[in-house]
Amino acid sequence: MKNNLIISFFCVTIFSIGLMSSSNGVAEAQNQDRTGAPGSSESCVLCHAPSSITASTSISVFNTNGEEITAYIPGENYEVNFIVSGNGAAGFGFQATSILTDGSNAGEFSNPGDAVQLESVGDRHIVEHSTTNTTGIFTTTWIAPEVGSGDVGFFMSGLAANLQNQNWGDGHHETALALTESSIIGIDDIVIMAQPVATSNGIILNPKVDGTIAIFDISGRQNFIREVFSNETINVEISQISRGLQIIHFTPQNQSNETFAPQTWKVVIPS
Repeated sequence: MKNNLIISFFCVTIFSIGLMSSSNGVAEAQNQDRTGAPGSSESCVLCHAPSSITASTSISVFNTNGEEITAYIPGENYEVNFIVSGNGAAGFGFQATSILTDGSNAGEFSNPGDAVQLESVGDRHIVEHSTTNTTGIFTTTWIAPEVGSGDVGFFMSGLAANLQNQNWGDGHHETALALTESSIIGIDDIVIMAQPVATSNGIILNPKVDGTIAIFDISGRQNFIREVFSNETINVEISQISRGLQIIHFTPQNQSNETFAPQTWKVVIPS
Protein backbone atom coordinates (compact mmCIF):
# COMPACT_ATOMS: atom_id res chain seq x y z
CA MET A 1 0.00 0.00 0.00
CA LYS A 2 1.23 3.42 -0.82
CA ASN A 3 2.05 5.83 1.92
CA ASN A 4 1.20 9.46 1.51
CA LEU A 5 4.32 11.56 1.60
CA ILE A 6 3.97 14.68 3.71
CA ILE A 7 6.62 17.14 2.66
CA SER A 8 7.77 19.40 5.46
CA PHE A 9 10.02 22.41 5.11
CA PHE A 10 12.49 23.47 7.76
CA CYS A 11 11.85 27.12 8.62
CA VAL A 12 15.50 28.06 8.47
CA THR A 13 17.97 29.93 6.33
CA ILE A 14 20.87 27.92 4.97
CA PHE A 15 24.31 29.14 5.93
CA SER A 16 25.26 30.53 2.54
CA ILE A 17 29.01 30.22 3.01
CA GLY A 18 28.26 26.58 3.92
CA LEU A 19 26.39 25.86 0.73
CA MET A 20 28.78 27.81 -1.45
CA SER A 21 31.99 27.40 0.57
CA SER A 22 33.46 25.27 -2.17
CA SER A 23 32.97 25.31 -5.89
CA ASN A 24 32.69 21.55 -5.45
CA GLY A 25 29.54 21.69 -3.29
CA VAL A 26 28.83 21.32 0.40
CA ALA A 27 28.48 17.51 0.43
CA GLU A 28 31.98 17.14 -0.97
CA ALA A 29 33.49 20.05 0.97
CA GLN A 30 31.80 19.53 4.35
CA ASN A 31 30.18 16.08 4.12
CA GLN A 32 26.89 17.76 5.03
CA ASP A 33 23.33 17.25 3.82
CA ARG A 34 21.73 20.70 3.69
CA THR A 35 18.91 19.81 1.29
CA GLY A 36 16.14 20.65 3.75
CA ALA A 37 14.93 17.04 3.71
CA PRO A 38 13.91 15.39 6.99
CA GLY A 39 17.09 14.33 8.75
CA SER A 40 19.33 16.84 6.98
CA SER A 41 21.84 18.96 8.87
CA GLU A 42 20.59 21.85 10.97
CA SER A 43 21.43 25.15 9.36
CA CYS A 44 23.29 28.14 10.80
CA VAL A 45 21.21 31.33 10.95
CA LEU A 46 23.62 33.53 12.86
CA CYS A 47 26.18 34.51 10.25
CA HIS A 48 24.17 36.15 7.49
CA ALA A 49 22.67 39.57 7.26
CA PRO A 50 19.60 40.12 5.08
CA SER A 51 20.27 40.19 1.35
CA SER A 52 18.89 42.27 -1.48
CA ILE A 53 18.90 39.10 -3.62
CA THR A 54 15.58 37.28 -3.52
CA ALA A 55 16.14 33.65 -4.48
CA SER A 56 13.59 31.16 -5.77
CA THR A 57 13.88 27.46 -6.59
CA SER A 58 11.91 24.85 -8.49
CA ILE A 59 12.08 21.14 -9.31
CA SER A 60 10.66 19.60 -12.49
CA VAL A 61 10.73 15.95 -13.58
CA PHE A 62 10.33 14.93 -17.24
CA ASN A 63 9.82 11.58 -18.94
CA THR A 64 11.71 10.47 -22.04
CA ASN A 65 9.08 12.19 -24.22
CA GLY A 66 9.87 15.53 -22.59
CA GLU A 67 6.56 15.61 -20.69
CA GLU A 68 6.53 16.88 -17.13
CA ILE A 69 5.19 14.24 -14.75
CA THR A 70 3.49 14.13 -11.36
CA ALA A 71 3.63 10.33 -11.03
CA TYR A 72 6.53 8.01 -11.82
CA ILE A 73 6.65 4.57 -13.40
CA PRO A 74 8.87 2.25 -11.33
CA GLY A 75 12.26 1.60 -12.91
CA GLU A 76 11.88 4.24 -15.63
CA ASN A 77 14.47 6.96 -16.37
CA TYR A 78 13.57 10.63 -15.95
CA GLU A 79 15.34 13.96 -16.33
CA VAL A 80 15.21 16.21 -13.28
CA ASN A 81 15.73 19.96 -13.57
CA PHE A 82 16.76 21.85 -10.45
CA ILE A 83 16.43 25.58 -11.08
CA VAL A 84 17.64 28.51 -8.98
CA SER A 85 17.00 32.16 -9.80
CA GLY A 86 17.61 35.47 -8.08
CA ASN A 87 17.71 39.11 -9.06
CA GLY A 88 21.25 40.45 -9.30
CA ALA A 89 22.95 37.14 -8.49
CA ALA A 90 26.40 36.49 -9.96
CA GLY A 91 26.21 32.71 -9.61
CA PHE A 92 24.00 29.87 -8.45
CA GLY A 93 24.42 26.65 -6.50
CA PHE A 94 22.15 23.92 -5.14
CA GLN A 95 21.94 20.66 -3.24
CA ALA A 96 19.12 18.11 -3.51
CA THR A 97 18.03 14.57 -2.73
CA SER A 98 15.11 12.19 -3.30
CA ILE A 99 13.68 10.06 -0.51
CA LEU A 100 10.85 7.67 0.30
CA THR A 101 8.41 8.14 3.16
CA ASP A 102 10.72 6.23 5.53
CA GLY A 103 13.62 8.58 4.74
CA SER A 104 15.56 6.08 2.64
CA ASN A 105 16.85 6.91 -0.82
CA ALA A 106 14.27 6.96 -3.60
CA GLY A 107 15.67 5.58 -6.83
CA GLU A 108 19.10 6.56 -8.11
CA PHE A 109 20.72 9.64 -9.62
CA SER A 110 22.99 9.23 -12.64
CA ASN A 111 24.38 11.08 -15.65
CA PRO A 112 24.91 14.48 -13.97
CA GLY A 113 24.78 17.47 -16.31
CA ASP A 114 27.11 20.45 -16.56
CA ALA A 115 28.24 21.81 -13.17
CA VAL A 116 26.53 18.90 -11.36
CA GLN A 117 28.03 16.08 -9.30
CA LEU A 118 26.73 13.06 -7.39
CA GLU A 119 27.73 12.64 -3.75
CA SER A 120 26.59 10.84 -0.62
CA VAL A 121 26.37 11.92 3.00
CA GLY A 122 26.12 8.88 5.21
CA ASP A 123 23.53 6.65 3.52
CA ARG A 124 21.77 9.52 1.75
CA HIS A 125 22.41 10.16 -1.93
CA ILE A 126 22.99 13.78 -2.89
CA VAL A 127 23.04 15.70 -6.15
CA GLU A 128 24.67 19.13 -6.02
CA HIS A 129 26.64 21.71 -7.97
CA SER A 130 30.23 20.84 -8.83
CA THR A 131 30.87 24.49 -9.62
CA THR A 132 28.67 27.56 -9.54
CA ASN A 133 27.04 28.53 -12.81
CA THR A 134 25.39 31.64 -14.18
CA THR A 135 22.21 30.02 -15.55
CA GLY A 136 20.88 28.48 -12.35
CA ILE A 137 19.80 25.38 -14.28
CA PHE A 138 21.14 22.02 -13.06
CA THR A 139 20.11 18.66 -14.53
CA THR A 140 20.56 14.97 -13.81
CA THR A 141 18.99 11.64 -14.69
CA TRP A 142 16.86 9.96 -12.04
CA ILE A 143 16.03 6.26 -12.14
CA ALA A 144 12.71 5.68 -10.37
CA PRO A 145 12.56 3.11 -7.54
CA GLU A 146 11.08 -0.38 -7.78
CA VAL A 147 7.40 -1.31 -7.75
CA GLY A 148 5.70 -0.78 -4.40
CA SER A 149 8.04 1.97 -3.21
CA GLY A 150 5.20 4.49 -2.90
CA ASP A 151 5.48 8.27 -2.86
CA VAL A 152 8.78 10.02 -3.56
CA GLY A 153 9.86 13.40 -2.23
CA PHE A 154 12.50 15.60 -3.87
CA PHE A 155 14.04 18.20 -1.56
CA MET A 156 16.21 21.06 -2.77
CA SER A 157 18.12 23.95 -1.27
CA GLY A 158 19.31 26.65 -3.67
CA LEU A 159 21.46 29.73 -3.38
CA ALA A 160 21.62 32.87 -5.53
CA ALA A 161 25.00 34.34 -4.60
CA ASN A 162 26.90 37.56 -5.15
CA LEU A 163 30.20 35.57 -5.13
CA GLN A 164 31.97 38.21 -3.01
CA ASN A 165 33.15 35.63 -0.43
CA GLN A 166 31.32 37.40 2.37
CA ASN A 167 28.80 36.12 4.91
CA TRP A 168 26.12 38.43 3.61
CA GLY A 169 24.48 39.36 0.32
CA ASP A 170 23.33 35.89 -0.81
CA GLY A 171 19.74 34.76 -1.27
CA HIS A 172 18.58 31.29 -0.20
CA HIS A 173 15.42 29.32 -0.93
CA GLU A 174 14.15 25.77 -0.35
CA THR A 175 11.55 23.81 -2.23
CA ALA A 176 10.20 20.26 -2.45
CA LEU A 177 8.27 18.14 -4.92
CA ALA A 178 6.20 14.99 -4.35
CA LEU A 179 5.65 12.28 -6.97
CA THR A 180 3.19 9.44 -6.58
CA GLU A 181 3.79 5.94 -7.89
CA SER A 182 1.89 5.11 -11.06
CA SER A 183 -0.37 2.08 -10.85
CA ILE A 184 0.70 -0.11 -13.76
CA ILE A 185 -1.54 -3.07 -14.43
CA GLY A 186 0.16 -5.92 -16.26
CA ILE A 187 -1.69 -8.46 -18.35
CA ASP A 188 -1.24 -11.04 -15.60
CA ASP A 189 -3.12 -8.78 -13.19
CA ILE A 190 -6.23 -8.37 -15.35
CA VAL A 191 -9.19 -10.56 -14.46
CA ILE A 192 -9.86 -12.38 -17.72
CA MET A 193 -12.97 -14.41 -18.45
CA ALA A 194 -12.36 -17.69 -20.28
CA GLN A 195 -13.20 -17.93 -23.97
CA PRO A 196 -16.93 -18.68 -24.34
CA VAL A 197 -17.74 -22.13 -25.68
CA ALA A 198 -19.94 -22.21 -28.79
CA THR A 199 -21.86 -25.38 -29.69
CA SER A 200 -24.77 -26.18 -31.95
CA ASN A 201 -26.99 -25.80 -28.86
CA GLY A 202 -25.82 -22.27 -27.98
CA ILE A 203 -23.08 -20.57 -25.95
CA ILE A 204 -21.64 -21.34 -22.51
CA LEU A 205 -19.94 -18.57 -20.50
CA ASN A 206 -18.24 -18.42 -17.08
CA PRO A 207 -17.74 -14.80 -15.91
CA LYS A 208 -15.07 -14.17 -13.28
CA VAL A 209 -16.68 -11.00 -11.95
CA ASP A 210 -20.15 -9.45 -11.86
CA GLY A 211 -21.19 -7.65 -15.02
CA THR A 212 -23.33 -7.69 -18.14
CA ILE A 213 -23.20 -10.03 -21.15
CA ALA A 214 -24.53 -8.83 -24.51
CA ILE A 215 -24.56 -10.90 -27.72
CA PHE A 216 -24.89 -9.42 -31.23
CA ASP A 217 -25.22 -11.03 -34.64
CA ILE A 218 -23.17 -10.07 -37.67
CA SER A 219 -25.62 -7.30 -38.60
CA GLY A 220 -25.08 -5.64 -35.21
CA ARG A 221 -28.51 -6.61 -33.86
CA GLN A 222 -28.49 -7.35 -30.14
CA ASN A 223 -30.10 -10.74 -29.55
CA PHE A 224 -29.23 -11.28 -25.89
CA ILE A 225 -28.37 -9.20 -22.81
CA ARG A 226 -28.25 -10.22 -19.18
CA GLU A 227 -26.65 -9.30 -15.87
CA VAL A 228 -24.33 -12.04 -14.66
CA PHE A 229 -22.50 -12.86 -11.46
CA SER A 230 -18.97 -14.03 -10.77
CA ASN A 231 -18.34 -17.76 -11.19
CA GLU A 232 -21.85 -18.28 -12.55
CA THR A 233 -22.29 -20.65 -15.52
CA ILE A 234 -24.38 -19.01 -18.23
CA ASN A 235 -26.07 -21.16 -20.86
CA VAL A 236 -27.44 -19.14 -23.76
CA GLU A 237 -29.83 -21.35 -25.74
CA ILE A 238 -29.73 -21.31 -29.52
CA SER A 239 -33.35 -20.18 -29.47
CA GLN A 240 -32.24 -16.91 -27.86
CA ILE A 241 -29.65 -16.07 -30.51
CA SER A 242 -28.96 -17.02 -34.13
CA ARG A 243 -26.53 -19.30 -35.89
CA GLY A 244 -23.37 -18.13 -37.59
CA LEU A 245 -21.01 -15.42 -36.36
CA GLN A 246 -21.86 -13.99 -32.93
CA ILE A 247 -20.13 -11.12 -31.14
CA ILE A 248 -20.09 -11.40 -27.35
CA HIS A 249 -19.33 -8.36 -25.21
CA PHE A 250 -18.78 -8.48 -21.44
CA THR A 251 -18.85 -5.29 -19.36
CA PRO A 252 -17.67 -5.61 -15.73
CA GLN A 253 -19.91 -4.04 -13.12
CA ASN A 254 -17.02 -2.41 -11.27
CA GLN A 255 -15.31 -0.51 -14.09
CA SER A 256 -13.49 1.73 -11.59
CA ASN A 257 -11.30 -1.27 -10.78
CA GLU A 258 -8.49 -1.35 -13.36
CA THR A 259 -8.16 -5.13 -13.12
CA PHE A 260 -11.73 -5.73 -14.35
CA ALA A 261 -11.39 -5.18 -18.08
CA PRO A 262 -14.24 -5.24 -20.65
CA GLN A 263 -13.83 -8.12 -23.09
CA THR A 264 -15.12 -9.00 -26.55
CA TRP A 265 -15.14 -12.33 -28.39
CA LYS A 266 -16.24 -13.59 -31.79
CA VAL A 267 -17.68 -17.11 -31.95
CA VAL A 268 -19.43 -19.12 -34.64
CA ILE A 269 -22.55 -21.13 -33.83
CA PRO A 270 -22.44 -24.18 -36.10
CA SER A 271 -25.47 -25.22 -38.09
